[in-house]
Amino acid sequence: MNYQQAKKRVITRRVLGLIISAPALISTVVSLLKLIYFRIDDGSQIGGVISRPLKAIVSWVYENTHQYIGWFWKYSPTPDLANILNPENGYFIAIYFIIFVGMAFFTLGNKLASRLRSINLKIENQIIEESIEGSKARSREQIKREIEIPTNSIFSQFHQLYLAPIVAGLIIALLLKIMGL
Repeated sequence: MNYQQAKKRVITRRVLGLIISAPALISTVVSLLKLIYFRIDDGSQIGGVISRPLKAIVSWVYENTHQYIGWFWKYSPTPDLANILNPENGYFIAIYFIIFVGMAFFTLGNKLASRLRSINLKIENQIIEESIEGSKARSREQIKREIEIPTNSIFSQFHQLYLAPIVAGLIIALLLKIMGL
């Protein structure tokens, strides 16, 4: 891929990353709020005392956001920690992993943009060197057409795609277990 194609890929990957990860992040947050609202009260007296202020906070968030993100409040899965085999848990986990796929695209676009900035600086240095030597200086466009930039895929980001979601999920599960949910 040449320089111009790389610039297009930067924009495409960043936009694609935001389009994928933003709705998934909103859905995950809404799912966790629904989990707190519907699953925190276990019927005991202490559960009621703990759940009352948390339910009030979730209710306030719902009242102030449902006109903007009502679709998420309606369709986001509510995880059930008591029944691990509940299909909504699978949907929640899938949406959770989509966040990391979108962020991998966005990060890949950022890395490519950083590489292009470095290449642009080297192009400027090359133009200056050629003009100092007195040889026939190539134009910026000629140099950009001759540059070949290697492609990267999102699967090369093992840590961000596979390891980070598992570690974050384990930390969240541990916190929920400590809270008694």
